[in-house]
Amino acid sequence: MRGRRTRKINHPSQNLDSFLDILTNTVGVLMFIGLFVSLLAVETGTIIRTPLRTETNKNGKFFEVRNNQVFNLSDPQLEREIQQVLNTLPNCKTPNITENIPSYLYNFYLQEVEKYDQCIKTRNMRLENFYYDNGNYLISFTNQGSLKYDINASSQGEDSQQLKNTNSKFINALKQLNPEINYIAFIVRPDSFQTFRAAREKAWSLGFDVGWEPIPQDQILVFGSGGRSIGVQ
Repeated sequence: MRGRRTRKINHPSQNLDSFLDILTNTVGVLMFIGLFVSLLAVETGTIIRTPLRTETNKNGKFFEVRNNQVFNLSDPQLEREIQQVLNTLPNCKTPNITENIPSYLYNFYLQEVEKYDQCIKTRNMRLENFYYDNGNYLISFTNQGSLKYDINASSQGEDSQQLKNTNSKFINALKQLNPEINYIAFIVRPDSFQTFRAAREKAWSLGFDVGWEPIPQDQILVFGSGGRSIGVQ
């Protein structure tokens, strides 16, 4: 009996290594994107986002929010005290010394420089001797002429519950201001966002524009010689 021949079907050989490499890389990239999106979703609740800032011509009245309490930084009496000190400061005129000083004018210019140095020392001494205590802060000048607010350990502000009282100090302070002229600027410590939100709602309800700025928990509060700028948000 003759044996039957079996036809062999030759399948074309194909190398899939390149395809597998592409597939592996694609899966890796998708896993990385998924992990990145998950991290963003988790951190969304912890990131403090500062609103967009808008410049304003209104005069800012400042409040600090720390220990979940509101403290008034804008003190009219302090402003009068500072103005009184500034009015008594000598006017120190910088000597106009030419590049090539004639020998016969050397002593004259030397005297002018000494007068200027003495004037600056007098100004600095008067600023260094300035102290103002309003119960919440001890305010003094730094060597650069900025105002430094040292916290009075016995100071008492108002928390979110006290802000609900219609006769709270914060509400009374706002009622002394004009929303058409003034806006409210909050300097907020990390531990005090609950009270900040309550105070901001009160300011909004009285028609005030509001701005705020976060500040580290233990950073000393300093206002530069040109003041502090917090835009409306």
